[in-house]
Amino acid sequence: MINKISALLSEEIKLRLNSSDNEKEIYAYSIEVLISLFINLIILSFTAYILKKQAELIIFIVFFSGLRSYAGGYHAKTHIECMALSLCLFAISALSTTYLTEYGEVILTLGIMFSVIMVFILAPAESENKPLSKKQRVKYKKISRIIVILLSVSAVCLYFIEAAGCVYITAAMAMSLESVSLLKQ
Repeated sequence: MINKISALLSEEIKLRLNSSDNEKEIYAYSIEVLISLFINLIILSFTAYILKKQAELIIFIVFFSGLRSYAGGYHAKTHIECMALSLCLFAISALSTTYLTEYGEVILTLGIMFSVIMVFILAPAESENKPLSKKQRVKYKKISRIIVILLSVSAVCLYFIEAAGCVYITAAMAMSLESVSLLKQ
């Protein structure tokens, strides 16, 4: 479905801009990614609203996506698989603030340690859709290490901000889950 919509829209763009077939493929892929991202955000937002976990959604997106953008990791083969996986990972991260609060400090400590170790050892993890040159690998390695350190410090800060509640658990879980995805290459 998303593929068909993307193909139709890219054909229209190609005709209006008098573009080549190669450019049309780039348009189609870009549109496909944007539509998939939009649908995913709607599903996650709806789920967060139902679970009353809107703050956890924001924390999940910042910590999971913030690290994923340079560390890389597992990529689903279909949009449906990606959406289902995103939903499951968000639910695990968000619900951990409800059901695992008594273990919050342990989750924070182990989550940060695990994430830092995994990123320093495995990042960046390439995917079929995003191969990296040697120069890019060096750059992404440095950036992903900086990001995991900054996010770790941010998670600790969230722990000390009492008004934030237990969202630090969501932060640690999101980083940990992203770090696990580095194993699947």
